Amino acid sequence: MRAWWWLPVWGVWAVWVVVAAAHARLVRADPAPGAVLRSAPRVVRAVFQEELSARGSFLAVLDFRGRQVDDGKGGLDLEDLDRRTLVVRLRPIGPGRYTVRWQATSADDGYVARGQYQFTVRP
Repeated sequence: MRAWWWLPVWGVWAVWVVVAAAHARLVRADPAPGAVLRSAPRVVRAVFQEELSARGSFLAVLDFRGRQVDDGKGGLDLEDLDRRTLVVRLRPIGPGRYTVRWQATSADDGYVARGQYQFTVRP
């Protein structure tokens, strides 16, 4: 009878693990976080481990002053049949450090994950 006390604890932990695993998590990006590039990219892509909703998901690229340097249309890549990729096209940019900000809304449960990373274009 003493062995049964752990079942509710195990059940709560198992549910927490499943829910936590279901949230959108960045798994790959191009350019990669921390990348130092010889030339400016024309497109930025961010790939997540699960399907995203077009509603509420976006990708934006900012310069060192916080000004947006993309076309303002960053969002779900409709060419990705798995719906796991966000994409945005950049205006011509010069050397400097750029911040990629993303928001990914899970298609499964509507959970919103946010993050950012930087890349640098060398002179």
